[in-house]
Amino acid sequence: MIIILLLLVAFIGGILGFISYFRINKLNEEHQRLAHELSKLKAVRVEQPQPTNAPETRTATTEPQPPQPSKPSQVKAPTPTRPSNSSRPSSPATATTPISSPGWFDNFLDNLVDNWMIWLGGICVGLAGIFLVKYSISAGLLGPKTQITLAIVIGLALHSVAEWLRRRNGKSDPVFASLAGGASITLYAALLAALHIYQLMQPGWVFVLLAVVSLMTMGLALLHGPVLAIMGLIGAYIVPILVNTNSGNMTAALIYTLIITGSALLLIRYVYREWLWWSLVAGSMGWWLISLSTHQADSFHGVYLALLAWGILAIPYFDWLLSHRKPQSTSEVDTHKFSIVNQPVSMHQLVLLLITIAWGISMYRQSHAAISYSLSVPLIVVAFFASRGRLSLSLLPWLLLIIQWLVWFAIGFDAVVASNGYRFQVLPDGLKDQFIVFASIMTLIYSGLAAWQWQSRGFSHSRVSMALIAPLAWVSLAYLHVHGQAPSILWSAFTLLLGLIYALVAGLRLQKSKQDDVALWLTLSAHFAYSLAAVLLFREALLSLALAAQLLSLSWLIKRYHYPWLELLTKAVLSLVVIRLTLNPWLADYPTDVHWSLYTYGGSTLFAFLSSRLCAPDSPLKRWLEAATLHLLVLTFATELRYWLYDGEIFIQEYGFVEASIHTSLWSALALIYYHRAQLSNVLTSFYRVCSNILLIMALTSYAFLVFIKNPWWSGETVSSLPIFNLLLLAYGAPVIWAFFIARLHNPDFKRLASILAGIALLLFVTLEIRQLWQGSSLALSRSTSDGEIYSYSIVWLLMSIPAVLLGAHWNHKDLYRAGMGLLAVVIGKIFLIDMAGLDGLWRVASFMGLGLSLLALAWLHQRVAKQPADKLNS
Repeated sequence: MIIILLLLVAFIGGILGFISYFRINKLNEEHQRLAHELSKLKAVRVEQPQPTNAPETRTATTEPQPPQPSKPSQVKAPTPTRPSNSSRPSSPATATTPISSPGWFDNFLDNLVDNWMIWLGGICVGLAGIFLVKYSISAGLLGPKTQITLAIVIGLALHSVAEWLRRRNGKSDPVFASLAGGASITLYAALLAALHIYQLMQPGWVFVLLAVVSLMTMGLALLHGPVLAIMGLIGAYIVPILVNTNSGNMTAALIYTLIITGSALLLIRYVYREWLWWSLVAGSMGWWLISLSTHQADSFHGVYLALLAWGILAIPYFDWLLSHRKPQSTSEVDTHKFSIVNQPVSMHQLVLLLITIAWGISMYRQSHAAISYSLSVPLIVVAFFASRGRLSLSLLPWLLLIIQWLVWFAIGFDAVVASNGYRFQVLPDGLKDQFIVFASIMTLIYSGLAAWQWQSRGFSHSRVSMALIAPLAWVSLAYLHVHGQAPSILWSAFTLLLGLIYALVAGLRLQKSKQDDVALWLTLSAHFAYSLAAVLLFREALLSLALAAQLLSLSWLIKRYHYPWLELLTKAVLSLVVIRLTLNPWLADYPTDVHWSLYTYGGSTLFAFLSSRLCAPDSPLKRWLEAATLHLLVLTFATELRYWLYDGEIFIQEYGFVEASIHTSLWSALALIYYHRAQLSNVLTSFYRVCSNILLIMALTSYAFLVFIKNPWWSGETVSSLPIFNLLLLAYGAPVIWAFFIARLHNPDFKRLASILAGIALLLFVTLEIRQLWQGSSLALSRSTSDGEIYSYSIVWLLMSIPAVLLGAHWNHKDLYRAGMGLLAVVIGKIFLIDMAGLDGLWRVASFMGLGLSLLALAWLHQRVAKQPADKLNS
């Protein structure tokens, strides 16, 4: 044990020495700076008269303090004597310079460096008391009662000595405070040993005595200063670990932690220190984390977290019912803010968020045993009472409902992927009825408390929405855990009936007032009930259509009510429908014996279009709906095309010639749509442009796949023998049109590249169609080529090159002119080298005559076209 103490002293001394080294350097720099300022001050005083009463520069916190006790004679906690910024002389040169007060961690670090021997001495005294109890237990030197009595007497004696020294000195001193801290730690260790090892006293009496010691320690901290507070608090949290009774009574340890935390919260009422606040948070949450190592205290977790949340909100203000009726009684716990994702968060909000997460973890850890009212109900009740008078905590009940819903969903969710998707494990038969009762009671608690707040405190969106939507949330959980994922007419009918009741009440209220906020939430809840009923009854195709149907009523609500979040809800439903239909077939599997694509994709497109007509002309949501309508329209055409090409089996697993043909056009169209959305959007412009560029790359890749890999010339792909109107029109003709639209409507930087691609694609498409006209369904280059086919290429290419040359010259379009001239050169070369190679006699004469006359006519037309701009310029 002595070796452990020596190692502890050496370790702490090394850390403090390391810190002191850097602190000394910092103090030397501060000393040099002050000396430099003092020399300037002397120079100023020589030139200017000395002010009679120079104001003293002091640094003080500007934040409001916790509510003070009713007795005006309350003694404030003294602070250790140490150099501060307040001792600097003030002058006109320095009075206007703001002096920033150091943070709580810097103050704590400075105090630790300056008084490290005091801290170490107090720790050693406390450890000595703990080791006294532990060693006497293990060695059996004294009887149980004698051991505990001796430890208590030593603790009380050390407290008496510390108080006597403080009174004799006339003021507090960190040395006396450290001695008192060690005394409190000794008392904690003795009482815990009396309870867990010897069972000398009843647990109730032990907890009463622990509370007395805690209150005494925190009360003496008002006299001795923060050293006693931090030593007593940290020591109190660590004592059960050091005593190590091996009793396994984790419930008693949590009750002990609540007593210590309550005492610290009572001290915060009078003396707020940020380190004190975070120490009690770390200690109380740390013991909850330790309790997860055993299942002994599982049934107490809900009560523990609820009492912890209640104490944090109630004890510093003596607000036992959490009414918060005096808004002026705020402390730094309320006013001190943190920034999380650019949003200000108070210390109360952050700690209650941690408690809620711990509550969720406790439920998930217990799995099906979480069907427990002691685990669930207490914190929910505390959250509703806390949200009554605190606007910052108004959404706390919603946070609990969301956490609880996610936990129960995760409990039943099976991550193993089956052939038909993810599975949800239903409860055993013996727990199904129990869970239905549990879900019903949870619904009554959430909705009942929300309705009670609504009636007693007035309307708020969070209260009314909780009262109406909580039943739907628990219906969905009960359906999943009891019935699984199979469609159910009974569950769907019950949910739809609930939605009809909401709609009926909303209609009655709207007859009395056209701007009734409660009617708004009743209508939205009816929407949610309708959506849930559709999910419980329908699958695959009809589900998407049922969700899209809500766009009409939501657009009507937006036209009637002008709440911004209604637009967000509409966008969420719209995004769900678009994503679901875009990512098919990966999200669902569909039958092949029903023409579902027409009413699912077409119906959703129609609902989106009609919803856009209900919006105001200048509404941003109108542009959203119009862009989504275009998106869904393109998906509708692509899906219908698949339906007819694949005989009803719309989604196939192989990415072949037909799939590449469809996706080339689909991605090109979507690229144009998303570029259009980027032009209309005020927030997601960059996102839409990135999506548009990605879709362009995908379309170009798919087209390259058709040209270089699946080209019928060498891939063996066959097409219909019908001229022109065959797969070549979709695979190679449609990209010509999309390239033209991209050149005209997309990013101007892509215009030249898209125009060149359109010309090349047009030449390829015409050439393939000529091949199909002569060869039929098989276009392989290995097949023989007739003279008529060879001459056809020359004639058609010549007819293509002439307009290109003439229009390029007329429009002064250099790229078009050069492309026409290049194609003309190829045609001429082909005629001389290939077409006329086997001709003689009159056929050769006629061929040369025809070629010559064509070139002369082209030259004459070229001159006429070239003169027109010059004539216009001269006129």
